[in-house]
Amino acid sequence: MLPMILTIAILLVTVAFFIHGKVRSDLIAICALLCLMSFGILTPAEAFAGFANPIIFTIAAMFIISGAITRSGLAALVSSSVLKLAGTNQNVLYFLTMLITALIGALVSNTGTVAIMLPIVGSMALAMNASQSRFLMPLAFMSGMGGMLTLIGNPPNMVVNDVYVKAGFESLTLFSFLPIGIICMIFGMFILTPVTSYLLARRSAKKGETGAGKGFLANLADKYSILQNAYKLRATSALPSLKELNLTNAFGVTVQEIVRKKKRGGFSSIDHIVPTANTVIMPSDEVSVMGTLANVTLMAEKYGLSVEESDSNAYHFDSIGICELVIMSASRLVNATVAESGFREKYGVTVLGIQRGGEYILDNLKDQQLHSGDALLMQGKWESINRLDNESAHWVVVGKPMQYATETNTKKIPIVLGVLVAMIAVMATGVIPTVLAALLAAVLVIITGCFKNMRETYSYINWETLIMVSCLLPLATAMEKTGVVGIVGEHMSSIGFAYGPLVALAVIYIVTSLLNIIISFTPLTLLIAPIAMHIALALGCDPLPFMFAVAAAAGLCFGSSFSTPSNALVVSAGRYTFMDYLVIGLPLQLLLGVVLIIAIPMIFPF
Repeated sequence: MLPMILTIAILLVTVAFFIHGKVRSDLIAICALLCLMSFGILTPAEAFAGFANPIIFTIAAMFIISGAITRSGLAALVSSSVLKLAGTNQNVLYFLTMLITALIGALVSNTGTVAIMLPIVGSMALAMNASQSRFLMPLAFMSGMGGMLTLIGNPPNMVVNDVYVKAGFESLTLFSFLPIGIICMIFGMFILTPVTSYLLARRSAKKGETGAGKGFLANLADKYSILQNAYKLRATSALPSLKELNLTNAFGVTVQEIVRKKKRGGFSSIDHIVPTANTVIMPSDEVSVMGTLANVTLMAEKYGLSVEESDSNAYHFDSIGICELVIMSASRLVNATVAESGFREKYGVTVLGIQRGGEYILDNLKDQQLHSGDALLMQGKWESINRLDNESAHWVVVGKPMQYATETNTKKIPIVLGVLVAMIAVMATGVIPTVLAALLAAVLVIITGCFKNMRETYSYINWETLIMVSCLLPLATAMEKTGVVGIVGEHMSSIGFAYGPLVALAVIYIVTSLLNIIISFTPLTLLIAPIAMHIALALGCDPLPFMFAVAAAAGLCFGSSFSTPSNALVVSAGRYTFMDYLVIGLPLQLLLGVVLIIAIPMIFPF
């Protein structure tokens, strides 16, 4: 009895920390695993069995393959080529966006799909003077729906397959989930479309968020209000490096740009310099700064600079540009400060502001700790901004006009495409196990040079997810070993005996769907799937519809902006609020749930 009580206590504390969301999920899972071993609930062999589970290697391999698709530009090339068919028709762009997102989401993780599509769709929307708000929330939703098309599309799909196989059933195939995915796609294309288009179009129209080309960049600057405290100064003498001046700490002033006139052989030229720590100010330099008038005046007096004018009505985006950069959940920058990020030193770009939810942070930026989903307003030369795209495993660059878009590297596209087609064919026929097919594909894209080196390869793997899943798999074992699954399953089974398996499936789906608003879909699936399997076997039913219900309920989350990385990625770019997801996303999530609860048993009878 004591092991059961301890297991329940560890489970509840673990779930509480997941809901709290302030501690990394992998650290929570490691602590849970250590507690299970420390109390003797699991032996070391049982505790570390999760690290040898085939699902871990499958997920890792798919991260690498997704990285190769992104790194080669395959998905971006296909997506941008197809989306150009929309021309200037916003409705056509909408439907093409949904279709392509679903197809990419069938093979690439939700986060990776949104990372690929977000800058392309954003640029297309800006080019036709349309608001991004209409497209980005549905895009995030459709990435999850597309993940239901295949076994490898969403992590919950692979988790329920693992539970299914452990129960003694034959492994699902690549397209076992296809009927469920098609239903989700139909829902997304023909039900999600009018609701989101109507509500989001009205909201964006009221807020005046449209704008294209340079007009959009001006709107972006206005959004962060960065030019309200922008001033031009003229240097009368040489000054030390910006590191020595330490203007941010001393005066709260940030140097944005230095314009320097040079004479070469009788000809004059103008250099636009993005400042670094070692940049020095020369006589006659025009220095653009941000800060309050009082602080700028104090600084100018101390160093002999003349305040020429307010820069509040000037936008200079020809050589020096701005963009938004959204931090991904697996980024190395999460919990680092702006000063520790190294943006200025490594890329020659400056952080001008941070948008976090509805808050805009403009002061004391260097000490601000970065969070997943933060949108950073960046300034730098366009070539420097383009270099940020090479670090797509850590962030997504959005709000960049198409004329400044990074050139797509197509050299490895034939290799990636060939490996992808071969992997799909092998998985679909079931000639070899799914994990072996995924690992072979991953090794092929590595040895054919689709990544610069192994360090870059590993940067595309979400290690937090891998460690979390590896540590939570034994928690499910502990729940079964101590009888927790049996007790919960018996109580849930009584509902099925009293009202039928359809009601039991509906309860499982609704509970899982509501919990996925506050708990990430992978740990949620690991906890619910064994219980659903026990209920199905207790009722004498085929467990397959229960497994599909758990995977769909856990993987499809529309009612929250923070429970999935894909939803969090579009919040800043789409100017969404928590209420947008509550008013639009939650009813859609519940409606799709009703559709699937009815459809799943019809396609896969009990």
